[in-house]
Amino acid sequence: MTMENMLKMINEIDQNSSGIMEEVEKCKVSALEKKKSLEEEKERFQKAAFTVLDMLNSRE
Repeated sequence: MTMENMLKMINEIDQNSSGIMEEVEKCKVSALEKKKSLEEEKERFQKAAFTVLDMLNSRE
């Protein structure tokens, strides 16, 4: 293999690698957004559950 071919391959690998790293970063951001959304939804459900429990307890 000539040096020129090796350099071309190295450049291709670098380009692919940076594309992959960009995708990984996008996935991280997306996962963090999803986590935040799920945590907010969990909080709303917990508040609703506590409200119902309080209503049931106050009946007694």
